[in-house]
Amino acid sequence: MSAGLSEAYMKMFPQEAQKKVSAGKKNLMLDIPEYNKAWNLYRDTSLDIMKRHEYMAQCIGFTDKDTEAIRESKELIAPHLEAILDHIYWEKLVNDPWLSRWFRDETGKIAKDYVTVRRARQRRFLLKILECKWDEEFWNYVRWVGAVHVPIFGFEELYIPMRLNFALWGYIHHYLFNLLAEVLKDDPEKLRRMTIAWTKMFWLIIDVYHIDYSAAWA
Repeated sequence: MSAGLSEAYMKMFPQEAQKKVSAGKKNLMLDIPEYNKAWNLYRDTSLDIMKRHEYMAQCIGFTDKDTEAIRESKELIAPHLEAILDHIYWEKLVNDPWLSRWFRDETGKIAKDYVTVRRARQRRFLLKILECKWDEEFWNYVRWVGAVHVPIFGFEELYIPMRLNFALWGYIHHYLFNLLAEVLKDDPEKLRRMTIAWTKMFWLIIDVYHIDYSAAWA
């Protein structure tokens, strides 16, 4: 976890850094090895972003084969990236009654220059996914973007309800798959591999993005 997020996280949930031991009234649950193992796993995957990624990847079965499928999909997706981003930003986001408010200036009109900036950032992010550069810096960035949209870490005016995040990621998900289905209509096996790999990747991103949306026990 990056230093800023780590400090803020531990202020919220200082108990997570503490060793769990029985105190006061006997709590038999704390003496069960499986419970302590589960607690340590939860704590480690909350505080160490790479352990979180590795654990979740194991849970959903994300393997090197999925990485290769996403890398292979670059040659199919990259040529259409500009059209994908134009559709998401200029047709979807700026017309959404809730999400469009972040793209408006003080007069209420769409701030085109700002939309262009956000579009460019999203382009870089998608290219990083296609290049399979999923290191600690990448996952900390995904978490940071999610965290700044939670009032306790960012600004209240930037808050985006979790349901809208799911809706937006779901929209990008099905738009991308429609593209793959069209391009690979004559190669169902390649379509299957890429569809499965991208589905897993979307869930990994969604999990890390929403870490700080959840309560300590989530």
